[in-house]
Amino acid sequence: MAVYETIFILDSLLSAEEIENNINRVKEVIETQGGKVTAIDRWGKRRLAYEIQKKQYGFYVAMEFESVGNIPLVLQNEYNYNDKMIRYLTYRYSKNKLKARNKEMELRAQGKEPVQIRPEAELVTIGPGRGRSGGRFSGRRDGEVKNVQ
Repeated sequence: MAVYETIFILDSLLSAEEIENNINRVKEVIETQGGKVTAIDRWGKRRLAYEIQKKQYGFYVAMEFESVGNIPLVLQNEYNYNDKMIRYLTYRYSKNKLKARNKEMELRAQGKEPVQIRPEAELVTIGPGRGRSGGRFSGRRDGEVKNVQ
């Protein structure tokens, strides 16, 4: 079974009841196609990065589900049919993300918090400039720095 996530933006002018109806409609489409919704994350009303259909705000929803078949195409048809959907994106999890997700679920089942590993910053050595631009530290090739003003 493949794991997918779909993120969609609803019109922010909808009432809370209409937003829930649209979320339930997407959930029903997934379940009627044989999928299983594992998580629904309501991000809430947020400002859009740019205006879409003369709207500046949208209600964001992320839904994670497992399925077999061609559910992304069926969801695309549903999203295009619904006028209240501003934007949408559906993607399939990669194998690496699935492994990390399964390991995190195992740790949570054992009562442990998963450790977030942040990559260390890469150390970059910057030498004196030698370009044609005549930069601030140009002209020396032996490593000395000459301050040009």
